[in-house]
Order: sequence, then structure tokens, then C-alpha cells
Amino acid sequence: MRLSCAVGLVASAVNMNGKYLVGTGDKMPVDFNDDYASKGHEYFDVWSPEIATHYGEVFWTSMGTLPLPEDIVQRFDGKAIAVTGYEMDQVMVEPTGQPGLSPEKDVSVPINWAYNHHYMTWMTGKHSKMQEIVVDPEDTMAHGAPTMWVALPTESASFRKDPSIPVSQFFSEGNGGESRKSFHGYPKGFAQLVDSPTSWTITPMQIDTRNRDCGVSPSDINNCTVFTPGPEPKQARFGRPAPLGTNYSGLLECPCTSRYAGDSYFYPDAKTKQLHHMFEASAGTCQVDQHVASAELCFEAGPALGINATQFINRTITNASMPPACSVAVHGNGSATVYYNTKGNGTCNGAAHTSGASTTSRVNVTLTLDLNATGAYKRSPKGVYCSNNHASPLAQFIPESESVADAVVSRMDCENWCIGNRLCWGCSVHCPSSELCQWNAIKSCGTVEHFAGKIKGDITQRIGNGTVTITTRGPADVWFGVGINASEMADAPYALISNGSGIMERQIGTCGSEAEHCPGDLLTSSVTVVSNTVEDGMRTILMTRPFAGLTDAHHSFHLGGQTNMNLITAVGSSQVFAYHKAHGPAQITLSSAGSATCVCDVGIQGDLCETGGENCGHFVKDCAPAPFGDLVTQKNPTCSSATYGGGLRCCTHKRILLDTDQEIRPELLRYHMKFRFWFQDYTKDKTGSPTHYNLDRIYYQTEANAGEYDVPPAFSLPGEEIPGYGKWPANTTTPGTSCTGQCPDGADCECVHTITYHWNVSNIRLLYAGGHCHAPSCLSIELFRNDTGTPQLLCRQLPVYGNGTFPVDKWDEAGYVTLPPCLWGSPEEGLEEPVFLPENTPLISIKKNRNTHLGHYGEMASWQMRGVSFPAESRGVFV
Repeated sequence: MRLSCAVGLVASAVNMNGKYLVGTGDKMPVDFNDDYASKGHEYFDVWSPEIATHYGEVFWTSMGTLPLPEDIVQRFDGKAIAVTGYEMDQVMVEPTGQPGLSPEKDVSVPINWAYNHHYMTWMTGKHSKMQEIVVDPEDTMAHGAPTMWVALPTESASFRKDPSIPVSQFFSEGNGGESRKSFHGYPKGFAQLVDSPTSWTITPMQIDTRNRDCGVSPSDINNCTVFTPGPEPKQARFGRPAPLGTNYSGLLECPCTSRYAGDSYFYPDAKTKQLHHMFEASAGTCQVDQHVASAELCFEAGPALGINATQFINRTITNASMPPACSVAVHGNGSATVYYNTKGNGTCNGAAHTSGASTTSRVNVTLTLDLNATGAYKRSPKGVYCSNNHASPLAQFIPESESVADAVVSRMDCENWCIGNRLCWGCSVHCPSSELCQWNAIKSCGTVEHFAGKIKGDITQRIGNGTVTITTRGPADVWFGVGINASEMADAPYALISNGSGIMERQIGTCGSEAEHCPGDLLTSSVTVVSNTVEDGMRTILMTRPFAGLTDAHHSFHLGGQTNMNLITAVGSSQVFAYHKAHGPAQITLSSAGSATCVCDVGIQGDLCETGGENCGHFVKDCAPAPFGDLVTQKNPTCSSATYGGGLRCCTHKRILLDTDQEIRPELLRYHMKFRFWFQDYTKDKTGSPTHYNLDRIYYQTEANAGEYDVPPAFSLPGEEIPGYGKWPANTTTPGTSCTGQCPDGADCECVHTITYHWNVSNIRLLYAGGHCHAPSCLSIELFRNDTGTPQLLCRQLPVYGNGTFPVDKWDEAGYVTLPPCLWGSPEEGLEEPVFLPENTPLISIKKNRNTHLGHYGEMASWQMRGVSFPAESRGVFV
């Protein structure tokens, strides 16, 4: 049983965590009154259920929906609470496992015992609920997890007297190691409003870094008050030893290990990181930097793509009319020729007919596809267009140049896309400029208009649905299934389940974190089974269906755009569809019958695996390129599993951040997350003016779209590699690094790593801005507006590092940061007045970290802000 507790206290009190520092603009600290109680605010305390971890263990999961104090629930039933701020701590309680029973005996757990990487906390009410949802693996709000908890309104939310009041709130500002001494409150007249609050929820990410030789009970709080590091894996700190007198554990940066994803440079026999050269087939033309470099690689890649051919013939040619570098042509007799062309200028335009057979998965399941759209379009003569050619097009296809050849490619791309969309009528030329014409996929044509014309087929009307012929093959004595265009069940793919009775269509993986253990949703049948035969113990089912899916849950096939697809396969224990007995991945490549399919070199793929090469996965993050962000230009290792060395992907719930040859100590560190919410009553006067305006969350990342990033050490060491950068040249700074002094070995050498991000915002007025960065290297994070061309500082956050006076000051651990936020309000509060940022205001974020001798995995540089969408003069506030 997990116990939590909530205690309502409405009498005056002092701040739970003492005095805070606050900044405004470039000023820090300022004379702002951070004492909630002195301003008449009330509070209540809540504790989470117990967290119990081993040394090196990650705790990162939702702790469930927890009750607020009953007196608070009753007081605000049918009313809004104005949360004016909050404080948090992590505490050992007495008696053990009974939080809130004797709060005066709570013992704060030092941050160098249990590192608070970050937390996500919600307050919900009777008109909202928490729900776990499946997310895109690259959704930065999920930090790489396959699912995420969110607060959603219930049906009753629409029938409230004032539906403008939020029914839930999210608390995450300054939400990491800096949290306990970073201020989480707001200027006068602003708050986070919640209608009829009833519950709270927390998903903490904690890393246990307490050396077990120092003890883990409340009575051990005065042991090892100077940080004493415990064992660390080889890959911690970019493979460099802990400096003498270090005040932090390398575990807090989530290094990969020989248990999971450790680099072969450190773990040559663990098989935890496996690199593969990857090639893809393309119905279009490969980018110049993706041309296969040699005939040898080309002839290896062609047969390995899964192209359906009886034999492969290799030829090196010099032919300007054919595609450059590597391509494959499938012939009418079933054979294929792999061409390596040293002087090609042609293109791979695809065709109306493509096919392919998958690799055989480890559970002996295969899929064959034949996509035939021959005769699906009626093409117009040159010189006509549809009057609806630019009225909310479904998709747009813009040629690379004004040439006729590129126009043909754009029209074909439009047709290939349209065949797989059930709303698409066809394609029409649209010439927004006098020279460059594009093709748009449209829902209806309208009237046919005339102009000078571009090519035959200026209008192509879809007159057929095309035919997809599908063949599944697997063991005859059990059910077997194929999930299309998916790498895991959490992708929620369209799946074909085969058995003796025929085909069942399902969307699997629709159960959140339980995606691997549920059957998903049964779909309406859209296939026509042509045959179901058994030979030599293998069942083969041949079926057909249209390109376009019957619903959004049915996969829609397209020509050209789906040349390569990942598949997931599984087999059961009997003919009855139930939990799978075994599963495995496969891939399929579709080639164009009668025309060339280009083979592109897409680089190195890195599989991150558990020890022995088990349960592998890979990713490529959508890191923002220049001129928006720096991570792509800097080749930051976080952007791809091929270069990943540490961070959130190696820090999943219950993972032990030690190597397999390092002992897992039995002693458990037991503690609870504790929150103190400060609040006021929310009311309106006779004119309708409220006591508090609700603060919306405004969130951006300097490490845009990555969720984290690496700060590599400034220089390589002789004979050693830098994870993610390999054998980096000696005496050369790593990307993003600048140095002063005699570097790399001079005593005065100082190096700084910098990233930036550029983006636009519209119609916001900032009241609170809190950056997020991790100990121990954070130097600054700055926010500028840039609508004049000369950046103007909005907020500068400079971390304040602990001096190590613990236990005299229980939150002053050496080397750990406090991040004083920026607040805007009235001059009477000691604050700068807030500035309204109008439509499309350019912003710049600049983040700096120290990296003179050490690197740091999984650093963060997010802006967790609060504000409103109206200028100051548009509203009145009274308190």
C-alpha cells in the first residue's frame, strides 16, 4: 500500500524553504517581498507516496492521483482557488512510510543524496481528470517516454457558471535540482486558477546518488556532509575520472552503461550500442549528400533493401540520362539490375506500380505488397486548371525549378499522394507566380479554367482507387500478425492478423503504457481475401484493398512516399488471437516496376540495447537546424542514437545507472516529495474585475525539439575518444566551445559551451520566467527580444551555487544551483513593468555552460514561463 498525505493549514507561517532570491530584467537580486505569509497568503502541505531506491537507481513514474486536504476541497467546491506560488522539498518522515503524521520531524533529503532531475506536477478539480496518452517518441514534453500523463477536462467542464476558469493546472517552473531554493511565486494580482480543486499528481524523476557507505536513514544526515562519491560507470563524465574533491555524482547526468546503450569504446563486448550503415530506396532523387559513395557499397545495398526480385545483376555505367550514383531497376522477367552510375543526371520519378517483399522476421512472418495505380487518373490536355486549385488544398507539391522535368515530378508526387487520401478528387496546376507552377491536391475541381498551360496533365482527375495486393505468410498452426509502418506497438499501427479463418484488421498499441499487453481496437474490414492456403506448415493469405484507408485508423498507402517501411510482427500460441507468444521486427522496400528506384545513403543508425544486444531501439531527434538552433550545426550527440552517450534515454524508470560488474547495494533510500501550495481566495468585484488573472504556461527550449543536449568537454585527451565525437583532433575545441587563456593545459584556461535558439512569439506579456539547467556547469541563460535588429535583454538568469554549509543551511549543498527567476510587475514590488510582445516578436535564447575539463550529458536549457495574452492597460486588477 502506498500512503500519501495532505494537511490543510490556513494560519500564517513562514516560507517552508526560507528566503528566496528574485530578479527582474538584468537585475538580481531585487527587493521583492518573497514572504507569502506576510502578504496574507495561506497554504496547505501535501506529501507523495514513498519513493524507495537503490544506489544508482532512477525513479521516474507517475505516483497516481492524490487527494488534497478535505478542508480545502470543501472550501473551494464550486469556486476557484488562486494558487499564488508553491514550494517543494524531498523529505524522510517519521514514522517511516507515514507522511504528514509528524511534519515537524521531516528531514530534508540533500540533493546530493537524491538528485531531483525534474518533476511534473498537476492540480486537478472535479471538472478534470488525469489520463495517460500515447505520444510521439520525440515529443519533448514526454522527455523520450512512449506515454505521458495529461490533465483533461471532463464533460461537466462545459456546463460551469464560468467556463473561463481553468479546471486544472500544471506546475513545473524551475523544476529540477534548482527547485527547492528557486522562487515559484508570482507578482500581485496574478495566479494559477483552478476551479473546484480536489487532487494533485506528481511524476518525479529522481536519481539516487547517495554513497551507501555513508548511510541512508534520518540518523545519517550528518554523515559525509562533504560529498563522498559512490561508484560510477565507465562512461560517466564522458569517460573521465571524477576530479579530486568533486561535489557531484556523475550519475545525475544519466550516463549510458554496460547495462544499456553503453558505447563500444568503453564496452567492446557488451553489444549495448550497435552501429549499422543504412540505405533507403527512394522513388525520388537522393540528396547530393546521400549519394552512395562507391560501386562496392551500392552492390551491397541493392539486394539488402528487400526489393522483390528473382536475381540481382550488378553494372557500373556512365550514362547521363540515368540517375546518378546507385539505383535499382526491376525488369518484367522478375530480375533486377543494380546500377552504379558515375555521371548520371536523370531522376527516379517512380511509377504507377510498385512492389516489394519484406525481410523475414525472427518469428518467420513476411509481408508482400503490390501497389498498382495504373489507370487511376485521367490527365487533361495542357492549358487548363481547376478554379478550386488554391482553395484549402489537401497538400501542395512545389517543383525545385521552372523546368518541365521538375513540373512532371511535382504532378507525379501529387498523384502518388492523392491515391492514398480518400478525400482527394485529384490534382490541379496552380501558378501563384508567373513562372513557377505547382500542383495541389484538391477536394473538388470547381470549374475548368484556361491558361497558357504548363504540361499535359495540368489537371489529373482520380477516376479509380488503385489496388493494393497484400500477401501475409507465417506459421499455419497459430495466428500471426503484421503491424505496418511501425517500429513498436506504441506507434499504434494498422495491423493484419492472419489465421485459419482469414484476416482481422486492428489498430494495436492503443492502451498507453500497456500497449504491449492489449489487443487494441477491432477495425471494420476493408480487405477482400482472395485465397487462404497452407503448404509445408506455412499459411499464405492473399488479399486486396484500395490505397486509401477506410478510416484514419486503417493505413493509407501512397506511391513514392512510402518506399521503405518498418514492420512489427508477432505470432500467437494458437489460432485464437490473444497475447503474443513471440515478436520481431522486419522491413519492406517498394521498388518501381519498369523504372529506376534510387538508393540513398542515409548514414549510420545506432541501436541502443540492453546487455547482449537485447531489446534494441533507435531514434533520430528533430533537432532544430540553423538559423533557428545550433544543435544540428554542432553535431550534438543527443540528436541521434548513433552518437548518443547519456541523458534521458538511458534514465528510464527503475534503471540502475551502474555497469554490470558493479554491485547493487541492498540499502534503500526512503523518502517522499513534499509540496506546499500558497493560495488566496479568487473573487470578482461588482464590475467583474477579478482579484487575480490566470497565468498561462509559456514553454520553449533553447535545445529546440531535442529535450536535452550534451555539453562536450572543450578538448580531447591524448589517446582517448569523446563520446559522440569519436577521435576528436587534439588541441581543437569541440563544437560550440570558446576558450580564454592558455588552453588546453594552462592554469588560466577557461572554456564555455554556448547554444542559441531563435523563434517568434505573439501577443504575450511575461510575468514570470524561469530557466531550467542542471548542476554543476550552468553559467547563464538569457532571453532577448529582437524586433528592432538590436537584441534587447528581457531576462538574465545567473545561477547561485551552493557553498557547502550543510547542515547549517540544509539547502546549501556545495556545487548545486539556485536559479532566481525573473518577475515583472509593479515598481512598488521592486519589479520592472512587464512588456507586451506583439504579433511575431522575434526572441533569442542564449545558454552557456562551463566545459573546460569535463563534459556533461543531458543538459537542459528550457524557458518555463508564465504570462497573459493582453497588454497591461487592457485589464484592471485589485487585491
